[in-house]
Amino acid sequence: MRHGVNLHSRRKTAAGEVEISFQLSAHARLTSRLPERVILLLYAVAIGVVAGYGAVGFRKLIDLLDWLFFHVGTSYLRVLGRGDVIFFPAIGLVIVSMLVRRFAPEAKGHGVPEVMAAIAERGGVIRPRVVVVKAVASALTIGSGGSVGREGPIVQIGSAFGSVFGQMLGVPKRYLRLMVACGAGAGIAATFNAPIGGVMFAAEVILGSFALENFTAIMMSSVVSAAIGRIYLGNHPSFDIPIHDVGPFRAYWVYVLLGLVSGLWGTLYVKVLYRVEDWFDARRWPFWVKAVVGGIAVGVIGVWFPQIFGVGYGTIDRALSAHLPLYLLGTLLVLKLLATSITIGAGGSGGVFSPGLYQGAMLGGLVGVMLSHAHIAVSPGALAAIGMAGVFAGSAQAPVTSITMLFEMTGDYSMILPLMITSVLSATVAGLISPQNIYTMKLFRRGLDIVRLREPDRMKALTVGDVIQENRLVFDAHTSIETAWGSFAKTSEWFALVRDAKRGVVGSVARVQVVEALRADRGGEPIHNLLPAQMVRIDERASLAEALALMNEHGVTYLLVCRGDVGIGVVGSSDVIRAYRRVD
Repeated sequence: MRHGVNLHSRRKTAAGEVEISFQLSAHARLTSRLPERVILLLYAVAIGVVAGYGAVGFRKLIDLLDWLFFHVGTSYLRVLGRGDVIFFPAIGLVIVSMLVRRFAPEAKGHGVPEVMAAIAERGGVIRPRVVVVKAVASALTIGSGGSVGREGPIVQIGSAFGSVFGQMLGVPKRYLRLMVACGAGAGIAATFNAPIGGVMFAAEVILGSFALENFTAIMMSSVVSAAIGRIYLGNHPSFDIPIHDVGPFRAYWVYVLLGLVSGLWGTLYVKVLYRVEDWFDARRWPFWVKAVVGGIAVGVIGVWFPQIFGVGYGTIDRALSAHLPLYLLGTLLVLKLLATSITIGAGGSGGVFSPGLYQGAMLGGLVGVMLSHAHIAVSPGALAAIGMAGVFAGSAQAPVTSITMLFEMTGDYSMILPLMITSVLSATVAGLISPQNIYTMKLFRRGLDIVRLREPDRMKALTVGDVIQENRLVFDAHTSIETAWGSFAKTSEWFALVRDAKRGVVGSVARVQVVEALRADRGGEPIHNLLPAQMVRIDERASLAEALALMNEHGVTYLLVCRGDVGIGVVGSSDVIRAYRRVD
């Protein structure tokens, strides 16, 4: 799926000159009729609709598979009594491993890093098959008892649709990235019934930027997706969080303590997750053996503590209602960490977001029960809710998202200060220990340092190919100036590319240049006569910082962008400035 301008036809004019017309992409045709902002909002609505229905369908698929494994399966097996469930995660992981290896290796794991990599490395391009493979693989993992979440998969599913939709329309790369983020935000919004949280997740985690122009489209997708989720799944929060007393202001030191502990636990979560994955990778076993070993390990834990199976929202609700004893809170905290790490390491497909919330609820509840024994007047349920935000903020180093989402879920304004204290401290502690979070660490281990790319000098992270001009007019180098003006007159374009049959794009001409040439009686000359004698060339992989330096060095405002020895377009100083404003 390519976007841009494609050769459509050639014909001879009466004057014998060659006129070239080009087939425009769907995006180019739409933007010629409607303002670009309106078009982007329409795209966002479409992405929100599909992501919303995708989230609903994904939930139903998980419920179906859970019923098949834990209701139909236990009814018909009856070999080991309740011990039959030991084998369910193993069965699920074996099927998932085969599916992922055969059709889409990027569907393995937790999903969000793959979306971030698609944006950073491929300009937002995600293969269409990822939508189906990720949905089936993750639903199988969760439905068979794998200890993972559904948020990561729906983020990848929504992002994949946004990418495929953008590729079909032929949008520029800068919009393709935004459409991927729209899909991610919409997935979170529908899953948690938290549209603002979805916007913040897409901006803070996926894009790593709070640039204002990103918000409108992402917000539209999130609102539409959340509305669809409410229609089919009900207008209620993901968790049943009672109204809790957060205690007097003098007791707020408790939230400082929880922030520090959450940051440490969030860091531990990241380290254990990847250590276990390394352990499985180091074993020279067939993939199905790893799946069986990991699945049985999760199954054994689940026989004694079934609360660790699946997403575990019911157990989180019990912690939020302060209905879990001290020993069970501590035990489930550790076992969920291990079960999630084993599920992912053994080849499972699913998110790490929900397991982080689960551990946060257990950690906060544990701290709350211990403090209540010391007669400190803070509700264990309140600490469980705030602990969810704390552990996610620490593991993902995304305090804004964690504050927003938990506030949206509780709807209790009295929690806002404790949420902010705990989340900010947790993210700070985790960031001091390691700059990599639970999502970027996976990419860092592959050699892609997302954190470095998001440093203040982001101009080094953007390439010339990212902002190359998308011209709707392209002329053959030998087209006459008079013929070129005929094409200019039918459009509102101010520039056109000039293409040579062998060398590709050799430069660009402005509308005003053509007008001045006609006034000078040069209409019969070929269009390439209006080009400078020699255009300064730059490789499409060069950074925008390098492009600016080259423009300053040669005193020019345009560069010829090349792929190898072939010109593919031009980039101007105005393009670089606009790109800088978008990421600043």
